[in-house]
Amino acid sequence: EPRRRRRGVTLMVGRVESIAAAICLTVFAGGLIAMSCTLSSNEASQNGLKVTRSFPSGHHHADAASPKDGDPDHSLGGAKELVVASMNIAACQPSQSAPPGWNESNSTAALRGILLGLDADVIALQECPGGARWARDHFPGYRVLGATYSHADQVILLVRDGLKSPSAPSGERAVTGLPAVIAELELGSRNSLLVASVHLEPFERGDRKRQSQMRSLLDIADSKSSPILILGDTNMRDTEDEAMEDELGLQDIWKLAGQRDESRFTWDTMDHRNEIEGVFNRYYGSGTRQYQRRYDRMYFHGANKAKMEGTPTFELIANHPMTSKLDFLSDHFGMTSRCSLSFSSE
Repeated sequence: EPRRRRRGVTLMVGRVESIAAAICLTVFAGGLIAMSCTLSSNEASQNGLKVTRSFPSGHHHADAASPKDGDPDHSLGGAKELVVASMNIAACQPSQSAPPGWNESNSTAALRGILLGLDADVIALQECPGGARWARDHFPGYRVLGATYSHADQVILLVRDGLKSPSAPSGERAVTGLPAVIAELELGSRNSLLVASVHLEPFERGDRKRQSQMRSLLDIADSKSSPILILGDTNMRDTEDEAMEDELGLQDIWKLAGQRDESRFTWDTMDHRNEIEGVFNRYYGSGTRQYQRRYDRMYFHGANKAKMEGTPTFELIANHPMTSKLDFLSDHFGMTSRCSLSFSSE
């Protein structure tokens, strides 16, 4: 948090071969949205979009998907598989260790390539330099479900386009003062899941505010009797784990995935050059403060409606240098996960 907070996260929800899924998306944009980034009336009407998706063999292609018949319940042995990604993209500003001539356009193109290459169903972004229009321009094959301001630039949520996406009669709901965009995904005819992209209160002293913001998200999920998947730059410290897990009942996907050391820190500005193939994310140049944190997180709350099936994956993205051992695309690393959800039958 040394500059005007720029951080990122990434979630992915599942790639399933030869399967068509009906996804109903209802979007809630939190906070005040400037006129320049406010969704148009057409975008607002797309707030409960029904999307029929196809899953061709191999990777999805963001700009070319071919229809295939499949299980309309988007199920795999009764479970719903999702791939999600999240990242604080630091407004696509070049690292101070980037070479001369490397500019915002270069960083944007590199980040876009990484994120589209993830083959994610859901992408959560924080510290975006533009709103819905910017996201549409740079992420073909994805629908922008909403954009809102946080304490640093904008929070955006994208969901992969389907072959058919007729609008559904559902209106936009703003969550005043909440730095989050939330969408309801209908996985099959009876199962739904809320997904949120968030950029929570910064700084160590913001722990109580962060807990209040997370509680507000859970209140929304509770009002809809829906499980929720929360992705993004939470700005949390390890001392907040107990409040999140024991008091709020959230499941930390990094921990569910085995809490591996190599995927622990989404902020790592330590100088590792004395290690084999070591690097140093010197994003702020000579003024870079060296420390490690797990600021970016993925949380799941089943609300007695759904649970994680098996062990999810959790990997870091954009955690490798670009043009030198000092040059990274953001001060944050992104995240991606593949997880399967099983829903309780009523």
